[in-house]
Amino acid sequence: MATPIDLATPAALPLDPDEAEVELEPTAAYEPAPLGPSALHDPHAGSLSEETEALRRRRIGASALFLAAHFGLVGLSSLFTGEAESRSISLFLGLRFSICAIAALLVYSRLDLSAIQLRAIEYFLFGGTVLLLCLAQYFVNVSLVQLGEPIGMIAYAKNGVIHLITVMIVYGFFIPNDARTTAYVVLTMALAMALTLTAVVTRPDVEPILDGIRTGERTSSNVLFIMIGAGLAIYGSHVVNGLRVQLHEAKKFGQYRLGTKIGVGGMGEVYLAEHELLKRPCALKLIKPGAGADPLALARFELEVRSAAKLNHPNTIDIYDYGHTDDGTFYYVMEYLRGMSLADLIERVGPLPAGRVIYLLRQVCGGLAQAHTLGLVHRDLKPANIFVAEVGGEDDFAKVLDFGLVKVTKNPEAPDLTADQTVSGTPAYMAPEQATGDRDLGPSADIYALGAIAYVALTGRPPFQAETPVALMIAHARDPVVPPSQHRPDLPADLEAVVLRCLEKKPEDRFPNVNELARALKACQATSTWDAERASQWWIEHKSPNPSGTTG
Repeated sequence: MATPIDLATPAALPLDPDEAEVELEPTAAYEPAPLGPSALHDPHAGSLSEETEALRRRRIGASALFLAAHFGLVGLSSLFTGEAESRSISLFLGLRFSICAIAALLVYSRLDLSAIQLRAIEYFLFGGTVLLLCLAQYFVNVSLVQLGEPIGMIAYAKNGVIHLITVMIVYGFFIPNDARTTAYVVLTMALAMALTLTAVVTRPDVEPILDGIRTGERTSSNVLFIMIGAGLAIYGSHVVNGLRVQLHEAKKFGQYRLGTKIGVGGMGEVYLAEHELLKRPCALKLIKPGAGADPLALARFELEVRSAAKLNHPNTIDIYDYGHTDDGTFYYVMEYLRGMSLADLIERVGPLPAGRVIYLLRQVCGGLAQAHTLGLVHRDLKPANIFVAEVGGEDDFAKVLDFGLVKVTKNPEAPDLTADQTVSGTPAYMAPEQATGDRDLGPSADIYALGAIAYVALTGRPPFQAETPVALMIAHARDPVVPPSQHRPDLPADLEAVVLRCLEKKPEDRFPNVNELARALKACQATSTWDAERASQWWIEHKSPNPSGTTG
């Protein structure tokens, strides 16, 4: 039985010298995380309303815990002040604590709570607490007065006001609402308590005991403090909500709104984003804070954008937009892909069938053919930069990503963004001439990298391994390649010959171009063992039952 793949939690290849970036110069190299379906649960991810609902759950939980601690500590302190002698006081404290505890348990459970259910818990927590405060004020105060303890009644009323102000301030500062919504809720709390206290002091059986104290004087100070607390809660909600909206607006890049971070590398970060009007999910790549100050990094970033934007082949990433914010942060927007990188695929399932490797690499050759025709050499091809996606209902659709180290060979005016005595690339997939710093690097370097990628995909291990990046580059330039059939005896001989020709030390001994490589791959007997129908069936068998891992 096939092992299901949970795309919601993609695994990453282990970090080792074979995968290390050569840090011999400032580089725009980027190790992208899979832009998989886990990053996007619905087409409105990243909107303010979505952020608010996620925040609401956390804040309700925090409020419940805070209020539970508040009422719990009050209950403990009453043991030392004598208030616990009143059963009704202890009962109401216990009930308020119970409401807070139940709300906390619901929020922090693993239940999938809808927005309506969260609102219900919110009203249960705050409405139930205030209702119990009002009931306690009425019944306990009436009981105290009837027992001939008017001073105790006045003190308990003040305590009730303090508890109410605490609840209102927690609501205003913790729960994410605009000031108007907060005002409706908080003023309802204040009105309920004011009416309760008024109802107590105006009872016929209470009037004689409080004789000599006018009704207005009995309630005015309490109502004043209640209204001050309500005003503070409403103003706090206005300030906190305003800051939250400002922060959300700050996360906008042009017409795009940022969602979750889905990738990070040497100088770039990639976020799931959404176009505000089209509501189209996309991936937005930007320069890390501080990297924009490096002229070389910025020049490479712009070169990557312009180079990728020239490509319109189905097997290269589509670029939608490019720009910068007022603070100088540069970004570009590309298509959002569902699936996983070839690196993750190999890590999860091990060596791939020969037919599948051929199927994917032929597509990669198509995308590179256009790039090479335009004079663009990728220079950083590796499994992490080949994405196995679902595009237009077709599975195993290969996409070439990340032209951050692209070399322009057909534009004599293009700036040279590689400093002297430096090497750019990933050692495990670096051609000998690239490892030795050859200035005349051409498309053959990408063909060599494709051979190394095929080697890994077929055997689960790179053609060379070493303890340091420099030793690894020396191995590419000097050591003979161990035939992949020694690691995988069932490997077809014709496919092995294609891989070994890609890995020849001299560029002229490799395939003259990627089109010839694609034809050689097509001629292999294993080509017919994998097609679009087989790919679709494989993904059906291996997809996780977790909905977040199978839907975008």
